[in-house]
Amino acid sequence: MADLIIIVGPPAAGKAAVGHELAKITGFRFFHNHMTAEPVAALFGWGTERFGEALAEVRLLLFAKALAQANASPIIFTFVWCFDDPSDNRFIAQLVELAESVGGRVFFVELVASLQARISREGSKRRVSLKPSKQDVELARSLHVESYGKYRMNSGGDFPYPSRHLVIDTECHIPTEAAKLVVSHFGFRNAGA
Repeated sequence: MADLIIIVGPPAAGKAAVGHELAKITGFRFFHNHMTAEPVAALFGWGTERFGEALAEVRLLLFAKALAQANASPIIFTFVWCFDDPSDNRFIAQLVELAESVGGRVFFVELVASLQARISREGSKRRVSLKPSKQDVELARSLHVESYGKYRMNSGGDFPYPSRHLVIDTECHIPTEAAKLVVSHFGFRNAGA
């Protein structure tokens, strides 16, 4: 059984950057959302009903196998959670239930950043290398504007799992600092310790 750290926040809030740094200092496995989203989108198109259904099924299957591994290190997963979307809420509830059913614990890190900061992060070397769909920088930036106000991608203090929740403003903390805050807050061990 393995624990699960879910990093949530809007696109370009810094989920992959913080997750990468957290994996470096803890030795945890890092599985960012685009590792599954990109291949599913290639088959069904971004945002279609079949895309959402297939993506949830693929992720739950992978996590069922990965979380049940004996003596496995925790998993860091990134996810754009639209708090007002019933399918996102259902997916997170299923993921929490899955982890807990095999004796794992689930921790949530919620990243916040302004729309302007998120738009300015599009086109960064790491973002483009990890996420092929973000190579069209102007399109990625326009999607930020389009989704702003349409979806609630931060909890705004109404988080469903408050006892296992940490909020970090990534405009105030660079990824290495944010990762250290996560380690300190939840009591994770550094890989070198």
